This record gives sequence, C-alpha cells and structure tokens, in this order.
Amino acid sequence: MNILTKFIHATSYVTIIPMARLLPASSVNEESLNGLAVYLPAVGLLIGSILAATCLTLETLHTANFLLATLITILWLTLTGGLHFDGLMDTADGIFSHRSKERMLEIMQDSRVGNFAVMVGVAAFALKIAALTALPARALPLFLLFAPCFARLAETFAIGAFPYARAEGKGKIWHDTMRFPQEVFVATVLPLGLLAGVMVLSHGTLLLPLALYFAIACGVGLSSAAYLNSRLGGQTGDTYGAVVELTETISLTLLALLIR
Repeated sequence: MNILTKFIHATSYVTIIPMARLLPASSVNEESLNGLAVYLPAVGLLIGSILAATCLTLETLHTANFLLATLITILWLTLTGGLHFDGLMDTADGIFSHRSKERMLEIMQDSRVGNFAVMVGVAAFALKIAALTALPARALPLFLLFAPCFARLAETFAIGAFPYARAEGKGKIWHDTMRFPQEVFVATVLPLGLLAGVMVLSHGTLLLPLALYFAIACGVGLSSAAYLNSRLGGQTGDTYGAVVELTETISLTLLALLIR
C-alpha cells in the first residue's frame, strides 16, 4: 500500500471520517492495519484541522466561550467515535480496581461501565471544556490544531516502546507491525515541521506558547504511557486510547493554568 492508502486506513480505523469509501472494499481487512501507527499524528492533524476550523466559525458567530468550548469538546468526541474515551474509561475501571495485573486486564475487557470509569470520564470531559474556556481565544484554534496531533504522537510512542499486555487484542497488530524507534522519529517530523512553520509565520510571537505546549504534551504523554505500563506490565488497545485522552486533557489543562 502507498502512503495515502495507509493514511486513509488509519483515519478510517480511529475516526468516523468515512475515508474508507475512497478505497475498494476488498482492501479493508486485518492486514490493512499493518504499519499504521506512524500515521496517527497525521490523523490527529486532520482532526485538529476540523476542530480549528469549527472554532474559527463559532468565533465568527460570536459564540460565548463556554458554549464554544462545549460544542468543540462534543465534536472532538464525535469525530473519534468515542474510541479513545472508551479506552480511558475501561482503563480507569481496571487501574483503580487495585487488583492484580491479570485481574485488571480482565476488568478492562468487561463491557459494563464501572464507578471509576464514570468518575474519570466525567472529570476528563469537564476538564477539557474548562481548559478550552480558559485558554486565550486568539490562540485557541492553534492549540486545537496541535492537540490531537501531539496526543497521537504520544500514542505512537506507547505503541512502539512498550510490550503488548495481552496475547491477543485489537491493538496488538499496531504494536507488532511497528518499527521502533525509527517510526517514532518519522512520526515526529510532521508535528515538528508544522510547529516550526507556524512559529516562522508568526514571526516568533507564538514561539513560547507553542514550544511550551509541545513540551507539556510530550511530558504528559510519555509519563501516562510509562505509568500505565508499570501498572499493567504492557499496553492494550484501551491504554492506547487512554494515553491520547490523558495527553489531550492534562496538557490543555496545564497550558491553561500557565498561560494568561
């Protein structure tokens, strides 16, 4: 498969964007998931572009900050089909059960929603809305552009750097077919290149906030992945989603606390 085809497959798998319609039905199979992890930051950029464009549209309509932040957060969740949010909630049920690693993994596979899943899910949703409300309106579209991209760069690292915790699972093929660390470096090219381009076009005025955001996102993403690995002895498809949600939510919250 060429680069564009792989990008389309990656987008179709982790979002509800119907790009798979551009490909013949016969090409959509388990083998089509091989080596797609490196394209996740590009998918994040696509999501971020939609969020940023929506934010600019709502700002043009003079939408109140809280309503704008809520609509953006709902759109964000909708674009991913709740895939990563579901992973965060499942992971919360397992991690906070304080059982053995084996039992945690069993709990995460349970389709029922537990108390910890609800608490963590509500907290993440509320924090994301609060952070978007608190961030400066002029810079918000840019932060929205980069947030999904940075989070999926952290996910790419988690996929390659840590073992898969189960013998089988939907996320295992992502891990097994990734070349680590080469593809992490390749995946970094797009966000860093775009980041540098925006800084140049802004004549350096956005250097500090964007560099700060990238550093925060990387720190949160790598810490989240390492913590989940230490608790479970590896990663799963659920923890990949949790890394994305934690990176987006916590990094935006910290950024809102630091930027006035």
